[in-house]
Amino acid sequence: MSALLEVRGLEVAIGGLPILRGVDMEVRPGEILGVVGETGAGKSMTARSILDLLPAKATASFATCAFAGQDFIPPKARQEARGHRIGFVPQRPRGSLNPVFRVGNQLSATLRRLRDMGRRDARREALDLLRSVRITDPARVYRSFPHELSGGMCQRVCIAIALAGEPELIIADEPTTGLDVTIQAEILRLLGEVISERNAAGMLITHDLGVVADVCDRVAVMYAGRVVNVGATAEMYREALHPYPNRLVSIATSLDSGGTPREVPGRVPNPGDDLAACAFAPRCFRAGPGCFDEEPPRVARAGQVAFCHHPIDTGMVPR
Repeated sequence: MSALLEVRGLEVAIGGLPILRGVDMEVRPGEILGVVGETGAGKSMTARSILDLLPAKATASFATCAFAGQDFIPPKARQEARGHRIGFVPQRPRGSLNPVFRVGNQLSATLRRLRDMGRRDARREALDLLRSVRITDPARVYRSFPHELSGGMCQRVCIAIALAGEPELIIADEPTTGLDVTIQAEILRLLGEVISERNAAGMLITHDLGVVADVCDRVAVMYAGRVVNVGATAEMYREALHPYPNRLVSIATSLDSGGTPREVPGRVPNPGDDLAACAFAPRCFRAGPGCFDEEPPRVARAGQVAFCHHPIDTGMVPR
């Protein structure tokens, strides 16, 4: 199946410091891709590069960036797609809504801009969108200011705004940040449902592997500005090829079963740090001399691709 979104060789630097280092990623029609990694891995920066929402001092370059067959390297192409073809669900939803305008005004204004609607039609569609994100009293929420709503309700509104342009792809950047656990589950289930109902694709950025297991079809694991392992969710949970996600899955499953997890020693490198050829090598329980000096090869097995000198399945053949 051809990719809806294809990114190859994405490089981002801020003030001369490399943040992303050759990111390759694709999202296929009808799927939800989970993008996972610790803080500083480059997950949000990847999403913002695709949306052309990088900080002013950042520079980005792509070897390939295509959306539904269209060249997306020119910034104008990505800017024009925001809202129309690609919807964005931010983290910290209350801070993303304008506090001085009612929710309905903000949603209606988005509809009028994206779909050239009159006021009456925009209000009707706004109420329908609020219903579509499972808000039981849309008229009350439409009249409310953001501070009058809970964090979970504000995030439902942000999802409705992301849907306003009838996008083909929805990117959600840590959409449950700051929400309590029960509300997190509701929001994630809602995202999965609305993406499926609209026959769209999704990119869900998170540090929580439990989220990925419940919602995502495939997983891309990032470390120090690169994708180190990508594959079908079930395969990744059964046995991730790269030692980093393999250990992350082990920690998550140990916690779920009440066991004592073995932590990943060390820390994620900071921008500007001197990196080994494999950036994860200093923390890796399988690292050998070549990991520090030679770029890791691409290794593949049905359902997964990893970049590693010593993948978990030693029978794999580099490709």
